[in-house]
Amino acid sequence: MNKVKMLLLTIFLISNFFGLSHASSGNNLTSEEKIYGLSLFWKEVSYNFAYFDQVEDLDWDATYLSYIPKVKATKNNFEYYRVMSKFAAKLNDGMTYIKIPESLVNQYVDFPRVKLAEAEGMAIVIAVEDKYKQQIPLGSIVLEVDGLKTLDVLKTDVFPYISSSTDHIRLDWAIKGNKSHGYGLLAGKPGSIVDIKLQLPDASIKNVQLKRDLAANKITWHSSEGVARKEIENKEAISVRFLDKDVVYIALNNFNDIELVDKFKKLIPKMQSAKGLILDLRFNRGGNTMIVEDILKYLTFHDLTGAKSKMRIHNATFKAWGKFAQNYTWAKKYESYFLDQAWTELDPDIISSDDVNKLDKIVVPTAILIGRNTSSSAENFLIYASGAEHFTTIGEPTFGSTGQPLIIDLPGNGTAKICTKRDTYADGRDFVGFGIEPDINVERKMSYYLTKKDLVLNVAIQYLKDKSGKTSLIASK
Repeated sequence: MNKVKMLLLTIFLISNFFGLSHASSGNNLTSEEKIYGLSLFWKEVSYNFAYFDQVEDLDWDATYLSYIPKVKATKNNFEYYRVMSKFAAKLNDGMTYIKIPESLVNQYVDFPRVKLAEAEGMAIVIAVEDKYKQQIPLGSIVLEVDGLKTLDVLKTDVFPYISSSTDHIRLDWAIKGNKSHGYGLLAGKPGSIVDIKLQLPDASIKNVQLKRDLAANKITWHSSEGVARKEIENKEAISVRFLDKDVVYIALNNFNDIELVDKFKKLIPKMQSAKGLILDLRFNRGGNTMIVEDILKYLTFHDLTGAKSKMRIHNATFKAWGKFAQNYTWAKKYESYFLDQAWTELDPDIISSDDVNKLDKIVVPTAILIGRNTSSSAENFLIYASGAEHFTTIGEPTFGSTGQPLIIDLPGNGTAKICTKRDTYADGRDFVGFGIEPDINVERKMSYYLTKKDLVLNVAIQYLKDKSGKTSLIASK
């Protein structure tokens, strides 16, 4: 009966408010527009979201009903979008979220002139405005914010608004903060003062008061040489270093650059004398899977199998017939449509190694560096690579989220994204919601941010050296 009432309510809302124009972010939305936006998102998620099984304890319909009075009670558009973000975050999916209009975020959210990052489960200061470098030493640990313990602030004010498929990414983003989405450990009203209790590197305790005015200032940052170097290098789509005569390091920082494949191909003649290869995907947030496939063709003598995909399908008449599955044998085959569990599958793509001449390849023992920012088509790269024995992954679990988002417009100029495609390994194993685990795990330490030392890279170099001592570094053809 409750579901019938809910359905009638939704039909009423959509039929009455569908024709309403979207209010600009400068004007407060009406209650009707707020409910319409909530209902539109709820409806599209209900029909299209690919990962309901990963939130088994979530009653999506009941949650929708509980949020109707919450959105009606919001006093302005920013509050409305915050509530909508919290609603979307219930789905625990990194590709399913609410995008708050930029003008609202700029009006309501700012940060102090400090950069934080997560290491060893703690909030670490990794950069400050140059004038604060004596007052706030790099490597200081944030213990409290405005008198509340760091973890309590995260649990109450940050975690609930983050759409993430994995706990390690939720923690990373919460500490680091995200201006475009309006959240973070140190986020708050522009111009307000935040009191931060720090444990300094010498173990002494200190409180500092900082103004949230990052957006209004051009900042000269003070950071470690290692952090500064990473920020510069990561801006290039591809960078190459010859670590010694036998090992080549290549950072592939995105798969968006349409010239990336040509840039990679030009490097191959210089690399073919190498006995070991290091591919760094730690900062690669994805892009075009076709670029992934074109690069991998030069790194294998064997065909490689990619991710398998499936997505939900709808057929109104099949759903109607499925209602009678328990009464009539003929209707049984339509029951999945009635239960909203009908899917169609796409076979995995296959990379054909024969597309590239063997003489143009570089196929040697290869260490692939991965981390929390390795996501989307970069994770698809790893799915393909898992089918070749000469690839070994080293680092942290990956981002753990990919798929095809459905983008919908919301009242007030915001948008919503909903993950519609479920990608898995070809054998059906999930990585979305977990991340791809490395073959050799290297936990991120504070030293990653505070020194030039790159522990993951050092482990990879040692791995390849050990490999060369046991067997020939040249992979068999």
